[in-house]
Amino acid sequence: MRYLSAIVVPLVLGAGCGADVEYLPESRQATGIKVGEVTSTTAVVWTRITAAASRRADGIAIRARAVKPKSGEPVAQLDPNDLQNSVPGAPGRVRLRYADNVNFFDPVESEWFAVNAEDDYTHHFKLSGLKPSTVYYVETETSNVEGSVLHEPLNGRFETAPPENEYATVTFTVVTGQANRDHDHPDGYKIYPAMLKLGPKFIVPTGDTVYYDSDAPLATSIDLARFHWHRMYSFPTILKFHLSVPGYWEKDDHDSYHNDNWPGMSREYMGTFSWEQGLKVYSEQAPMSDAPYRTFRWGKGLQVWVVEGRDFRSPNNMEDGPGKSIWGEAQKRWLKQTLSASDADWKVLVSPTPIVGPDRSKKNDNHANAGFTHEGDEIRRWFADNLPDNFFIACGDRHWQYHSVHPTTGVHEFSSGPATDEHAGGSPGEDRRYHRFHRVAGGFLSVTTEKMLGKSEITFRHHDVDGNVVYELGREKTL
Repeated sequence: MRYLSAIVVPLVLGAGCGADVEYLPESRQATGIKVGEVTSTTAVVWTRITAAASRRADGIAIRARAVKPKSGEPVAQLDPNDLQNSVPGAPGRVRLRYADNVNFFDPVESEWFAVNAEDDYTHHFKLSGLKPSTVYYVETETSNVEGSVLHEPLNGRFETAPPENEYATVTFTVVTGQANRDHDHPDGYKIYPAMLKLGPKFIVPTGDTVYYDSDAPLATSIDLARFHWHRMYSFPTILKFHLSVPGYWEKDDHDSYHNDNWPGMSREYMGTFSWEQGLKVYSEQAPMSDAPYRTFRWGKGLQVWVVEGRDFRSPNNMEDGPGKSIWGEAQKRWLKQTLSASDADWKVLVSPTPIVGPDRSKKNDNHANAGFTHEGDEIRRWFADNLPDNFFIACGDRHWQYHSVHPTTGVHEFSSGPATDEHAGGSPGEDRRYHRFHRVAGGFLSVTTEKMLGKSEITFRHHDVDGNVVYELGREKTL
């Protein structure tokens, strides 16, 4: 690993830091910045101290599907620091500066916070008292434990949401299925520079952001699970994207533990890595609110709901009936209450998994599957009976793009499709009872709301991996 020579400059870093420090003209934030949970007045800024300025270029190269050992066979325990594209963390201290101007005139500065191995050297800055509809510039600073070495800071930006009663043009994107083995760009994924061209206000990664159980190396320890996140978010295309685009992260099965999991599951082939550790890693790596299910208002035109599909679900193999749930009673009650109370022109529920589908008959993990027929019918009927024609669902999980309309309830659902063409597949085929659009390929979904000539409009667009629009649906409401 290469380090530039340090130079000494006089700086005042605050309590506990010397007046003369070494300054390293390289950042120690090789996994970037993630800004999340943005409202009109609040945000969360995530950062992590890394041992080097970039991911490891040498080491053991692994880009393949994970191979699960057979029952009774030993479980391999690799050291992630030996692997190519590993990004080891380092102890030290972090500070955040932010301002509503690019020159950082009159900035807000946090105190210095220590980071350590227990939380993978991460820190989440919780910002409040922000101004609506305002671009904020952030600078995350890092130092060694003593404060005697200061590293080059990392800079980013984000925009706060408008007030609830004001209109604004808002574009956001929805993605899923980022398998490392299938990345399609030397620096990561084609969809990220393509999305950046749209100038999205935010992104919703719907889960399967990493694949603990099917991307090599198999996550057989908590450190290898963390490696999956480090490898993904040190890709230059993703790192650059999140320097200017915040997100609302959701998790699904592959980035919580393993395929089609539910609370408390255990798999021998996952070694020492447990379902409970999966929750901890997710809380470390994604900027989050206190509750895993949330809603965010983006002015008068748009409100988005982000739901949790793993933490509260019943076992998939449980007999279907009134007591079987993916969301749990408290989340369902919250969702119905907040959807009913909202006066936003357009309401978009973003789900990690399908609610309308259709899906493959052999699957048994989502509301479009037979194993959750009771709750699926319940919530689709509630949506149809209680919400006017301004409600839509966007979902991830499926490895193909579609726009479906449920045959009996009329509920609309848009599947974002996987991040790459290489990761596409598995569709049961076009079903004209449901599908208005069906495409087995990679890409992303964008959603735009705007006020135009006395009308409020929403437009859903499916894009291919290069950003080209392959399907579009618009709706309008006269004001």
